[in-house]
Amino acid sequence: MTDGLTEPEAVASLGDPAQVNRALRRTYLTQSEQGTLQLDHQWLWWAMTVILLGYGTSLLMIGGTESSGPLAGVVTALTLGGTAWCLLRSRPDALRNYLLNQLGGWLVNFSFWLGWAVQAWLGDPPSFGAIVWLLPVVWVVWFVEVGRVVRRMRRTLKLEGRA
Repeated sequence: MTDGLTEPEAVASLGDPAQVNRALRRTYLTQSEQGTLQLDHQWLWWAMTVILLGYGTSLLMIGGTESSGPLAGVVTALTLGGTAWCLLRSRPDALRNYLLNQLGGWLVNFSFWLGWAVQAWLGDPPSFGAIVWLLPVVWVVWFVEVGRVVRRMRRTLKLEGRA
């Protein structure tokens, strides 16, 4: 319209409305998606951290030195989680909440995987050893989806001041 087109002409120049709708939904979050993703799920992050701490404590109390594989997984996951928490504190609330929500579940998953991988490396593979190789494949799919949502969320957050 800044080029002198009328509103109907400007709308017509965009093309097929269904295609425009699909393109916008791939690029930006819808209002319902944005509302869902902006929920504050920090309690889930803290719950996962408490679960990891409890699991690590039980490994020390019950397993002692024989639980070095799973304990390595817990310590590494807690270290990564603390680092991520520090890095994400400065992000916008909606983005931080979404990433912490996703990261909490991944850290518990990673903790178990690393414990099982260390056990397998030490010669005592878990009875379901195929999961040690399958989980990284699942993570790639998970990270691609999280990255897609984060890109859409950043674009949408940039629009908020101008819309």
